[in-house]
Amino acid sequence: MELFSVKMRSSREEEHISGAETIVDRAELVEVVGSFVKRALNHTKGEPDFINVKIEKLKEKPLELVALPVYDLMTPVDEETLRKLFGLMGFPNERGIELYREILRGAAPGGKVMRGAMLVKLPFGERVEPDRERGVRVSTVGIVKEAEERLKKLAGDRYTENLRDALVLATKVLNHPAVLGELCVSDDPNYTIGYVTVKGLGYVRLRGIKEKGLRKGGRVFFLKENCDVEELINYLEKKPVIIKEVSSYSSVVDVRELLSSPMR
Repeated sequence: MELFSVKMRSSREEEHISGAETIVDRAELVEVVGSFVKRALNHTKGEPDFINVKIEKLKEKPLELVALPVYDLMTPVDEETLRKLFGLMGFPNERGIELYREILRGAAPGGKVMRGAMLVKLPFGERVEPDRERGVRVSTVGIVKEAEERLKKLAGDRYTENLRDALVLATKVLNHPAVLGELCVSDDPNYTIGYVTVKGLGYVRLRGIKEKGLRKGGRVFFLKENCDVEELINYLEKKPVIIKEVSSYSSVVDVRELLSSPMR
């Protein structure tokens, strides 16, 4: 089977509006490209004046992964909840809160939104991404239809394209042995659900992670101290990964349920 990476990015007056990507076989190319263009034209952030679609034939077999377990925290998140989740990954709680606040202000120079993620090392929390404006992008990912359908069934009316895309990206990121966890806040002003991932636990969906209307957001990848940053970036940006299975989706009322999870 010939597999292709399909990537879409849209913008207006050079400001990023939306993006999407997947890995598909040749027979799905036309359908997927059409759906990506439709998605770009109907985004809540407005209509773009530029849409770029890039198609590349994969040169290597994708790494096949099982999606992270999803824990949907039903109560609105606050900084104390985030402190507890940062503690699970062994990251200094207050430094984690500083980075969260930095995301809400705009973590790129001049208070702008970074195009990619911050890379932050333990134990001191220093940022090590080579470019503080661009950050590091996660790319070349996809999910098979069967796994996507299972996610839809498990999530029910809480399923969205944002959830699917975020889970796929987060699974690739946390699969790397040097990554301890991730914090993500969308820059979409109408989307106030974010997430934290923790090695050995999974993907924790967080409601009310920012105020509605805020056009700021970003990501932080929390790394082991001995992480080879160059090797990590190469994996995140170039290694093809496809989600073959979806494991679980659970509703959680209180973050304390996660602290005592048997997976810890």
